[in-house]
Amino acid sequence: MNEHKEVTMRKKQMAVIALFTGLLFATMPLVWLVCGFLLPARYESSFLGELKVKCARLEQEQGKRIVLVGGSGVAFGYDSQMLADAFLEYGIVNFGMYAGLGSKVMLDLSENKVREGDIVILSPEQHPQTLSTYFNAEAMWQSADGDFSMLSDIKRENWGQMAGCFAHFAQEKLRYVRSGTAPAPKGVYSRSAFDAFGDIRSDLCSRNRMPLGYDANTPVYYTEEVLEDAFVHYMNAYAKKLRKKGVTVWYRLCPVNALAVQGRVDPGAEAAAFYERLSEKLDFPVIGNPADSVMEPEWFYDTNFHLNACGKIVNTTQLIRDIKAMLGDGSHTKPALVSRPAMAFAGDGRSCMLEADRYRGNSKMEMVTVGEEIRQIQDYAFDGCTNLRAIVMEQEDPSACLVGQHLLDGTDAMIYVPDAALSSYRLNYFWFVYSDRIKGLSALKK
Repeated sequence: MNEHKEVTMRKKQMAVIALFTGLLFATMPLVWLVCGFLLPARYESSFLGELKVKCARLEQEQGKRIVLVGGSGVAFGYDSQMLADAFLEYGIVNFGMYAGLGSKVMLDLSENKVREGDIVILSPEQHPQTLSTYFNAEAMWQSADGDFSMLSDIKRENWGQMAGCFAHFAQEKLRYVRSGTAPAPKGVYSRSAFDAFGDIRSDLCSRNRMPLGYDANTPVYYTEEVLEDAFVHYMNAYAKKLRKKGVTVWYRLCPVNALAVQGRVDPGAEAAAFYERLSEKLDFPVIGNPADSVMEPEWFYDTNFHLNACGKIVNTTQLIRDIKAMLGDGSHTKPALVSRPAMAFAGDGRSCMLEADRYRGNSKMEMVTVGEEIRQIQDYAFDGCTNLRAIVMEQEDPSACLVGQHLLDGTDAMIYVPDAALSSYRLNYFWFVYSDRIKGLSALKK
């Protein structure tokens, strides 16, 4: 019976892939199809290269599973070995990936792979992009490179976006093949940063490295507007489909940095109010104590949603308690015996920041150099710099300088980085959104 279901599923996957490929044939020159599909995979070592591994693990892990679904807040947020030790009858799958992909695609990719007896816990970051039906086709192409069977789970409403980004994906892949190179990032934002469960390795994220102790570029809101109604409907439809298969679905608030919560007279109360509104909108349970999701800055790493090694232990311990409460398990849970790590920056760290007011509105400046000592650039830092043509980054490690999604607002400038770091910048978690406007320094000198 199981073999028959598997064969049927494979036939459906092949039919969808054939239909999708037909759409591309109708709109793309043959050369781009050959480059995109037939050239050797180029993104295997990138952070996004992990997604196909997570999909395979979710499909292959036997027995009942606890599946954690979300963005990188999930990837950084849990110690799956702790969960496995606490719930011996369940396998553990960390299916958290990257907010830049969107939360919708993580639901889509998991929908056909979960099965009866599983517990699925949704925990997207508390951010307008991840609490919406946002979908990033370019990131999806890079994720699927090397295993295009993943495309069978992409919903029809996103096929147009996928087709629109394909030529750029194929061009970039051809460029790498011609140069005999492939992206090979190092550190926490690379494929090698994940362990066998899909967690980010604890040895790579020891303490808070944000200059202010939080990322001012990504404020956390618990207001009504942060949650898109269409995404609420999408989650409810997803949960309904899964319940029909005998799957249990819960929602859990993603941990957030208390310093980043807006209107933070009482961040815990803000979270509790949002928890109540969310519980009314969702057709499945929201679990846990909302106050537990608002955590002190010492527990975070490099964003307001990424926990460090000690923070993930604290968060996982609380999740174990939350799951036991839902299962009616009254057994004792050992407390998290970890101390808050020291912050990486003493004082307020402003000397390591390029603040928004330093250059904003400077209509005469044509080029600016950002030194290696800068660890964060505030959003809108170049807003109104109408003659700015070049932002030169001296930092060779893109992860060492944090940026938000509004770095280039108000300017037509290009970003120039050390040639050896070009691929690393274009594929980096923080800099990916600017990939089309990042060039090597040698291009500036021509």
